[in-house]
Amino acid sequence: MAISVIKDVSDYNFSSELQKLQFSTNKSSAKFTLKCGDETILSETYVPDDKGVITILQLDELVSPHLWSNLIEPFSYVLDDGDTPIAKTFSVQLCTAECWLPAKTFNGSYFLSTLIGDKETSIGRKEVVHLIITAATDVVASAKYFDASYQMTTSTVKLSSLTDLNRVLTVDVSSELFEVKDKKLVEYTIKADARSQTFKVVEAMDAAPCLLFSNSFGCQETLYCTGTHTLAPEYTRSSAYRSGMFRNYDIEEKRIFKANTGPLTIDMAQWAHDLFRSKEIYLLNGLVVGKEITITDSKDEQTNDFDHVPSFTFSYQYAQRNHNILQLPRAGRVFDNTFDQTFE
Repeated sequence: MAISVIKDVSDYNFSSELQKLQFSTNKSSAKFTLKCGDETILSETYVPDDKGVITILQLDELVSPHLWSNLIEPFSYVLDDGDTPIAKTFSVQLCTAECWLPAKTFNGSYFLSTLIGDKETSIGRKEVVHLIITAATDVVASAKYFDASYQMTTSTVKLSSLTDLNRVLTVDVSSELFEVKDKKLVEYTIKADARSQTFKVVEAMDAAPCLLFSNSFGCQETLYCTGTHTLAPEYTRSSAYRSGMFRNYDIEEKRIFKANTGPLTIDMAQWAHDLFRSKEIYLLNGLVVGKEITITDSKDEQTNDFDHVPSFTFSYQYAQRNHNILQLPRAGRVFDNTFDQTFE
């Protein structure tokens, strides 16, 4: 009996789909080799169980580290028990979330975000959408305004024509792109074929911190926190007597920040969980990317109470070792929004 695949992978997969590969053989062992491009990730010989079945689990953990740079990569495997080997080439797209749709179906229907619903934004905030296309696609914005007489008007504009296929593309959809003199922007909807994302434009509130984080698809999104923001530095001092004097010979400073997202809609609260899952987060000051940070603690409790308004609190610190960062004077608030070294 030749080697036979019981559970295979698709030609195009989200990384989260790759949980199990299973095949059978009547031989005493079989070799499994997994590659990303020309790089061998795994090459092992396995012994089948009493039913002649070999199961390889948690393929997602093997492929995910190879996806963070380009987000989509070609992979291949070879199953060989000494007779006729089986080989397959397939593509994998980074997605750490379990998805109810096949990867290609999701890509054609949604932007690459876990936000399934409207997003609130304000003038001056950076907003982007990410997508993968398989044919030339126009990205169109439909914006709604109140004019001077409080009549609602709608304007449609083409933002870009995308032609790069089968790779992650990013489009700037910040609200200031749709400002019109003597009109108040109320909301705008970004469309790219079947994909659609609506942004509700609310009154601008002072935001601190402003965050740029990599989501479950490895794409960067922004989150602006409007709740209380505090700083509580911690100092660890090592002291000893030197030449008869008691002195600190080492002082380790750790800047611990505590932030609150401010009130969120139900849809945005579900999406904000992606921030707490993210392994790559930066402070954002205007359009300038600042220091990388690490979230050390978070509280994201939600209830089904009728009057519940979600808001999450979390603590973070600079990712770098040196937390003694010089704060130069700048216009605006004395208490700097981002506590980083970049300024508008």
